[in-house]
Amino acid sequence: MQKILVPCDFSMSALLGLEFAVELAHATSGAIIVLSVTSQPPEDEGPPVSERYREDFENFVIGVSQPVHIQQQIRFGRLLPAVSDVIIEESVDLIVMGTRGSRGWDSTFIGSNVERILRRSPVPVFAVNQKSHLGNLKNIVLPCNLILEDHFGMVHLKKLQTLLNARLHLLRVDTTTDGTNHQVLAQKVSEYASFHSLSKFTINIVTDTDERDGILRFAKEIDADMIAMTTHGSRDLGHLYTFSVAADVVNHAHLLTWTCAQQSVSQLL
Repeated sequence: MQKILVPCDFSMSALLGLEFAVELAHATSGAIIVLSVTSQPPEDEGPPVSERYREDFENFVIGVSQPVHIQQQIRFGRLLPAVSDVIIEESVDLIVMGTRGSRGWDSTFIGSNVERILRRSPVPVFAVNQKSHLGNLKNIVLPCNLILEDHFGMVHLKKLQTLLNARLHLLRVDTTTDGTNHQVLAQKVSEYASFHSLSKFTINIVTDTDERDGILRFAKEIDADMIAMTTHGSRDLGHLYTFSVAADVVNHAHLLTWTCAQQSVSQLL
């Protein structure tokens, strides 16, 4: 059974993620763990935040019509350590988070947490910034990093593609701006697709001075339903650029995004 972790403070944007997770769990016979984290110590005076989280969770569950197993965990402290602990303790397979897109992350996801979650998560991450339905996800933009190693991320992506019965639009952004590399890049993308045994895809090369802008512009032009990105799972500083591009795309995209590190769980923990 797939276990889906949903960090949730029950804000409007966080609920978008939770609603999408319910639909995903129903389609995959999965189970949901709702993680609510508060920095308020249990001994503090005043109405406990944990109690509000518990009430919000109960009210949400009442409105769920699909037969999906949902449980809540409330933890005290900081978000990132709590997420990491639950992933290990519960053998989580996927994270789903509600976001506010280009306006930034909602209260739970302020600041550098975006990049940290993308970098540290040993499992795929969905970022949901608008109401999304599985049945509508038919066109997925896949920016290609052209890495012919570590199948972990691509294995998960192919499973997702099969579940959605979607088409992949393989994309490489040529930042040289003169267009002279297009033929070479197209060949490399074709080799990348063959190496990873991809099917049902198109090959696309676009020119832009900024990789993030090129990805977002292309996704808008083809009216894509989702952007998927695989990244290095290394914490080596030399790979921070890759992570920053992924985090930047997630934070500025006006559609569903999915990211996954191209290394196994054991390599990242």
